[in-house]
Amino acid sequence: MKDLLYQRKAVAELVDKTITLLNSGQTRRKLVFEAPTGSGKTVMACEALAQLVDALRDRGDSRYQEAAFIWFAPRKLHLQSYSKLRLAYEDNRSLSPVMFDELDQSEGIQPGEILFVNWESVNKDSNRMARESESSASIYEIARRTREELGLPIVVVIDEEHMFWSKTADKSKQVLDRIDPNVEIRISATPKTQTRYNVVVERHEVIEAEMIKKEVVLNPDITIDINDERTLNEHLIETALRKRQQLADAYKALGVNINPLLLIQLPNDTKETMTQDDEQIAETVKTYLSANPKWHITPENGRLAVWLAGEKQNLDGIEEPDNMVQVLLFKEAIALGWDCPRAAVLLIFRKLQSDTFTTQTVGRILRMPEQRHYRDEVLNVGYVYTDIAKERIQILAADASYIHNNAAIAYRRKDLQNVSLNSTYSERPNAGRNYLGPDFRQVLYEEAEKFFNIEQAQGSLFSFAELAACHADDDYRPLPETDDEQINDNRRRALNKIRLDVQKINAEIPADVHFQNEEQILTVNQVKYARTVGEINRVFTAYINGKGGQFEAKGRTDKISSYLLEMIADYFGIFETDAKKVVLYRGSATQPNNRKVFDRLLDLALNTYAEKRKRDNRNKPTRNFVDYQWEVPEERVYDSETHHTSQGEAHALLPFYELNEASMPEKKFAAYLEAHRETLDWWYKNGDNGKQHYAIRYQNSADQTALFYVDFVIRAKSGKIYLFDTKGTGGDLDPEVVNKHNALIDYIAAENAKGGNLHGGVIKVDKYGNWLYCQFKIDNAEDLSNWTIFEPRNA
Repeated sequence: MKDLLYQRKAVAELVDKTITLLNSGQTRRKLVFEAPTGSGKTVMACEALAQLVDALRDRGDSRYQEAAFIWFAPRKLHLQSYSKLRLAYEDNRSLSPVMFDELDQSEGIQPGEILFVNWESVNKDSNRMARESESSASIYEIARRTREELGLPIVVVIDEEHMFWSKTADKSKQVLDRIDPNVEIRISATPKTQTRYNVVVERHEVIEAEMIKKEVVLNPDITIDINDERTLNEHLIETALRKRQQLADAYKALGVNINPLLLIQLPNDTKETMTQDDEQIAETVKTYLSANPKWHITPENGRLAVWLAGEKQNLDGIEEPDNMVQVLLFKEAIALGWDCPRAAVLLIFRKLQSDTFTTQTVGRILRMPEQRHYRDEVLNVGYVYTDIAKERIQILAADASYIHNNAAIAYRRKDLQNVSLNSTYSERPNAGRNYLGPDFRQVLYEEAEKFFNIEQAQGSLFSFAELAACHADDDYRPLPETDDEQINDNRRRALNKIRLDVQKINAEIPADVHFQNEEQILTVNQVKYARTVGEINRVFTAYINGKGGQFEAKGRTDKISSYLLEMIADYFGIFETDAKKVVLYRGSATQPNNRKVFDRLLDLALNTYAEKRKRDNRNKPTRNFVDYQWEVPEERVYDSETHHTSQGEAHALLPFYELNEASMPEKKFAAYLEAHRETLDWWYKNGDNGKQHYAIRYQNSADQTALFYVDFVIRAKSGKIYLFDTKGTGGDLDPEVVNKHNALIDYIAAENAKGGNLHGGVIKVDKYGNWLYCQFKIDNAEDLSNWTIFEPRNA
């Protein structure tokens, strides 16, 4: 390991905290190791495990003297890590990396052995390592033998931890539950696990150690001539190639034998298979690289490498500093764990509506090829080019877009005796859904008529000759009069505020934006670029996609787009691409900004339609109620900005996350339950909205059906289930408390008649600290004379 201060500190901290967690005697204790891409995460983890083995043997404060290890990695990253660690431990006999087939499965994992496991080989019960067979044991049986027969604690390393936060996160939990490791060391540049045991390497430390580049620049040196005949894609390819050549010349001037690599990534980067967009862009890239005599980069001459589904060329040795490949065309298949420090320039073609990068994507070009900075600063920066046409760009962690970035997760306790309770959730009926219907077309037409009449009323009606004088410039092409006098008249009226003779548009892309590779939102400077017909279509769709956010997304963009184009055709006799140019035209110092005009028109029409929907739905049922069986969930996602961990060893989900703004009765009752946890099986703090939380129906004061989310579900050791809703007194008393309590009493009686064992009601604390609830219906929630004390030991 290179002798770097931040790495030494991180390794020492990893060892100390792992021993602390092992000494707790508990299982599934989590330790998160966060370090930027290029900092040497695998190297540090490797050294930490080696030092941990020595520390367990030599330190007097360690509960264990030996340990066994399992290293999980997604996709084929485990092979890369296995190779790295075999090399690192070549002279270290105390640690031995092994693959599944190399393991003596009848004996379990031996002290100091590190079993390397590909995650996809265990995340399905049908996979080989997840099931028993005549020839091999499952990983679960191997883990059991390691724990029970060898008496060894198991330390699991989860490499690229953020990759486990996918739609199969519940399966990740099930696998780890069955292995039941003592400690999980979760490694990532962008971890998602929340825990109080963290080891963090700061980005500035890695930059100061000259391991990674100082910053990233987005679209540098973009100087676009709007009369350039090349498409935007071609221009970006050309600019990225020039940047790569500039870096090659800089290395050569310093006498450094490094051939910088340009990475070109196709748009649909979440799938390996090729889409139609991918095929078109790949063909554009290959054609431009080969046909341009200035570059002449092809697979045949060894300068172009390809890593696509079904097409792999010139990949051998591509990571070597002086490899002759200048450009690599690829998709997501290359994204994870690929280490090529000479990669210096990245060109990303994005999906139509995308305004994001991921830190892992940008991280590919951040490593310093010789782990040092150069005196020519151009070599100490990473360069990214993109076709994103947005004023704001978001940098995100990879594989986490489906989950809230501030999420914290609690998991159901092992072997929890669950309940099955009849619950209800509500949903909007189709008639009440907030979608954009076909009747929006009529509203848009009506608003357009009023909108342009208002504009016309503020000025005189010009003749075409006068309008030509108003809009005269080099690009002016007067629209010819049509046979439809109404269209001619509409054109005269509209030209008071918008320009209809648009020949071309100048859409915008970001230029020369400097940033660090961290999760953030960038406000960018932009330059203009003349678009082809295909590019106009993409920009137009992206523009419309930002409209109508108050309505459901499904079908919204298509409806707004088609109705707007129909309106422009019907009123102004302008069709398809020409109509899109009219909408997108941003104007100039002397010309009107059409886009702002259409912003106003669409906002007016959409708001008017929203009010119409509200009126139409006023007398229709707003919710449907659906019954289902509720159980304590396997896991629950909390927002870490609105919740905090609190004392809750008996809570059904661990850790216990308490709402920051929880009511005082809720806080006190949770503390009361926890103080009596030995007499309870478990308790659960319910949510207060959403179909995933436990709720029953009741009739509110307005005689409407509503949902009542009971605060606490408790299972006593006797098997009784208690349903309590905490309430305050006086001014803090819920005005619906009587209706809710009585509905709960009726619900309990109905369920018990079917064989249930339910008890509860509204519960309040008196001045003596007793928690009281009433087992009968009530008329007054302040009269506690017939209420019963809830004592957990007697439950």
